[in-house]
Amino acid sequence: MNISNIVRVTFLILAAILLAGCAGFRTADNGLDAAAHQLATKNTTLNSNAANVPDAAITSRGDFLIDGKSVAITPQQRKEMLAYRAEYIEIAQQGIAIAHEGVDAGRRAMVPMVFAALFGASDKTIDTSMDKRLAGVRDATAKLCDRLPALRAAQQRLAADLPEFEPYAILTPKKIGECRNDALKGIAVAQQ
Repeated sequence: MNISNIVRVTFLILAAILLAGCAGFRTADNGLDAAAHQLATKNTTLNSNAANVPDAAITSRGDFLIDGKSVAITPQQRKEMLAYRAEYIEIAQQGIAIAHEGVDAGRRAMVPMVFAALFGASDKTIDTSMDKRLAGVRDATAKLCDRLPALRAAQQRLAADLPEFEPYAILTPKKIGECRNDALKGIAVAQQ
């Protein structure tokens, strides 16, 4: 096989890799868009860390459901329920937007990384390059974590006013701290 055929085959392989990657990015974008739509239109599902506690949900109208059954709430509790749900959805939507940024960073990094690998760049060099590309995503995620104390405060108010909600008030200061730590350190490509 001559050099021109090797180059041609290399570029065909590269094109196949890029096309496969682009399809994966499109799938990720579509999945994120579907999740965003579901957040806005479906019930907000709540889980508990306790054994034998059924799942709960908050409807778009502020109804509180445990195991699919409506719990009687006062107008004030409904107001708190809707405020909690709105804060939860806003944070989740922001998280989805950050995920879109991550997908976009991966999309933009694909060609340079493939060429770097083809021309002998070390794994460490490629990982470092990707870490730099993801720096903005990490910073945005850390800022998202900074919003969790307000969500926890809303959760705690609701748990204090509605005892049935208490098993679902699982956001702790420890989890908030772990969120920020993971955002800034834990998603580095080189550490995976």
